[in-house]
Amino acid sequence: MRSFGSIILAACFFLALPIAAAAAVTSPAPAPMRIVSLAPSITEILFALGAGDQVVGVSQYDDYPPAIRALPRVGSFLTPNIEAIAALRPSLAIGLGISSNQREFHALSAMGCPTLMVEDDRYALIERSIRQIGDRIGRSEEASALCRKLDERVRSITERLHDLPMVPTLMLVGHQPIVAVGPGTYLDDLLKIVRADNIADNTLQQWPTVSIEYVVAMRPEVILDGEMGSEAGARAGFWDAYPTIPAVKNHRVYGYPQDPVLHPGPRVGDTLEILARLIHPDADSGAKR
Repeated sequence: MRSFGSIILAACFFLALPIAAAAAVTSPAPAPMRIVSLAPSITEILFALGAGDQVVGVSQYDDYPPAIRALPRVGSFLTPNIEAIAALRPSLAIGLGISSNQREFHALSAMGCPTLMVEDDRYALIERSIRQIGDRIGRSEEASALCRKLDERVRSITERLHDLPMVPTLMLVGHQPIVAVGPGTYLDDLLKIVRADNIADNTLQQWPTVSIEYVVAMRPEVILDGEMGSEAGARAGFWDAYPTIPAVKNHRVYGYPQDPVLHPGPRVGDTLEILARLIHPDADSGAKR
């Protein structure tokens, strides 16, 4: 026969089951995160990871995806508006790890707002920032899947262009003065992937101001001019005055769309396809149309 003590223990166990089950049913679900993004690339990552509905504020430079148009603007990654951010009661603020905004991020932390700082100024840092954000917001699996997708697309592009010659190229982000894409930048990394020989690498500056004399002497075969917008193949009047430049002579001065080209992040594959078509127009694109 079972002892009286064991009967009591068994009774207590079975009585506790409904109580535990009731507690599990009635425990409130954790509140969704309220995330403030301070850079376009961060916002794009959040939406690509499926966390767009948790974004409550974005930077003044954000323009993608369209869903962000209705969200409050909270300054920029250089000058975040602390008061505007605090008013949104965020559970996480994500920004870029640059020296000029350290004071503002320390202020947010002091106010009890958790922060995360990532880097996106090199191609190799894009996947790391995706994984950092995914881990922080509980979407590590989604981050891994997104990185695999990016790797596959970039590998497809590099394989397609592997045997093509390097093309002397100048990429500009502005005029007056002429500001070029230089070494050690995200865009310079992309130029190398699509087999462009960046003539501004000789300046040893990330965003060099170059003279027209320098451009004429370096003889780029392709000029990618951000001032021309997305009118690929159009000749800008500015360049018509320099017909000895091979890119001008051969009608290979192109505009490019600032969105997505200037946005490091999940759409890097789209940017590479754009650059590849402009620099190697005879190569099989393979891009989705």
